[in-house]
Amino acid sequence: MNYELTVAGFSDDQVILKDDNNSLIYWPKNKLPQIPEIGQKINFSIGDNRAEILNELLRTDN
Repeated sequence: MNYELTVAGFSDDQVILKDDNNSLIYWPKNKLPQIPEIGQKINFSIGDNRAEILNELLRTDN
């Protein structure tokens, strides 16, 4: 699945992304190849291995 998201802002260690429905997604800055600018479009492609993606997003470091 492919998604086009727009950079809406930043928090301390996350990029705030917005989809076409104005839903917000908080993505770790360190998981992007470079820090984008506000208003920039980012394309995400999510493959079939959803469990691996969820584990990566939900993992917490102690």
